Amino acid sequence: MGVHDTAQLVDSTVGDAEIREFVTVHDSEIGDDSRLYERVSVKKSSVGESVDVNAGAYVENARLGDRVQIGPNAVVAGVTHELTDRGMTHREDRFERVVVEVGAFVGAGAVVLPGVRVGENAVVAANATVAEDVPAGTLVRPGAESVRESLDGR
Repeated sequence: MGVHDTAQLVDSTVGDAEIREFVTVHDSEIGDDSRLYERVSVKKSSVGESVDVNAGAYVENARLGDRVQIGPNAVVAGVTHELTDRGMTHREDRFERVVVEVGAFVGAGAVVLPGVRVGENAVVAANATVAEDVPAGTLVRPGAESVRESLDGR
């Protein structure tokens, strides 16, 4: 494991992890045996052990449990802005932590919105957008985010 020369680590703690090219980590903790692939950005987050965050993914204000996998170009963002009758506020962040529990998978290009909890061993399929909690052991498909199916066949 190791940290590539082009990676930027600011006010963060990194265990025995692999941090690849052009990764940025700010105000975060990265657990042992975790891998952050090329062009990943992690801010104000806690990343457990044996977590893979694939190329181009963005993670902010989130807690990723052990053995979580985040697909390429996915967004796990626990930050937004207030929506008023005049539109979105400018530069006034509102934080609602995202939690991705142990063994969960967030597919390529998926978006997990502020305040969402993705349950243990749940799957957010590629290109799905999730705005509400995902129960443990559940699959969420794109285009049918409110339609979920159990992964155990029930």
